[in-house]
Amino acid sequence: MSKLERSIIPKQPGSQYTDDQRIAVLADYCVTGNITKTANMHNIPRRTIGNWINSDWGVELLAEIRHEKGEELDANLTKLIDAAYEQAQDRIENGDYRVTKDGKLFRVPMGGYQLVISGSTAYDKRQLHRNWPTAIAGKATSIADLAQEFNKLASLKVVSVQNPSDDSESE
Repeated sequence: MSKLERSIIPKQPGSQYTDDQRIAVLADYCVTGNITKTANMHNIPRRTIGNWINSDWGVELLAEIRHEKGEELDANLTKLIDAAYEQAQDRIENGDYRVTKDGKLFRVPMGGYQLVISGSTAYDKRQLHRNWPTAIAGKATSIADLAQEFNKLASLKVVSVQNPSDDSESE
């Protein structure tokens, strides 16, 4: 538990709950998202937990817990992604595993379709990670199309419309 967690919980003289209990309750609430379940886990009234959740220190503590859990989740997902990419690279280089009728493993090169899907998925994810586009929107226009559109616009007759209120002001 960090010093910040302890420093944001105000001293509550005469309270039957310790700071450690409050932190544990809010951490469990953060994980379950359910006051009733958390109250049953800790044998603490729902109303008490609700008051803690809605208090200034509770809101701040929940934000800190969610931040820490978010970092933990990010680290775990990064490990999972790294392992998956290592396995995918191995399959691309050495082939995918197959099993014979008698239970022996052998490797078969990945098919063209599998390679294209793997490559395009990896490409799209890299583009997203770099905050680059994964597709080009709109229709492609040639110089000839642009010139034709310009000529159409240039040949339009421009009509000037006078505002009737302009006449009344000049009289």
